[in-house]
Amino acid sequence: MLFLGIDPSSTSTGYGLIDHCRGTSTFVDCGCIRPKRTGDFGDRLVLLFDRMSALLSEASPDQVALESSFYGKDADAANKLGEARGVVRLAVKRGGLATTEYTPAQVKKAVTGRGQASKEQVQYMVSHLLRLDEMPRPLDASDALAVALCHIHRSFQLDRKPSARSPEVEALLKRVVTR
Repeated sequence: MLFLGIDPSSTSTGYGLIDHCRGTSTFVDCGCIRPKRTGDFGDRLVLLFDRMSALLSEASPDQVALESSFYGKDADAANKLGEARGVVRLAVKRGGLATTEYTPAQVKKAVTGRGQASKEQVQYMVSHLLRLDEMPRPLDASDALAVALCHIHRSFQLDRKPSARSPEVEALLKRVVTR
């Protein structure tokens, strides 16, 4: 089953594709859709829609998960993020798929065991969980892979009770440098 995780943004929308089969998650692809920051904002949204639609058509994911919005103090940035999220959701819906949403804290907790983990800790754990030789870059792409991993975890482990982090995960998290 192919899972697509999306970390929406008006400047750098991350995407991550993971194949999950028989309890094993395998990295497929990740990257970012980065419209030019100059010019009309509406043109950026059209480009985001077109590229997301093309990605959905080419990859043909079975399920799509989206990180829900984080709202800071900047109302203009929050509005632009909301518009970008709407465009992504429209592309997914037009592709005949539904989206499942997770908060940033849910995604971080699913991947690192801590809802307040740093982006670098998430990136490190994504590379560890997917057995990658290198860290997925940029951070928006690793965040999208984390969204996909969160959705996989939630989809296949709904009946299991949560447990404490393993000593191995604790040791890995301690090795990651936080900023």
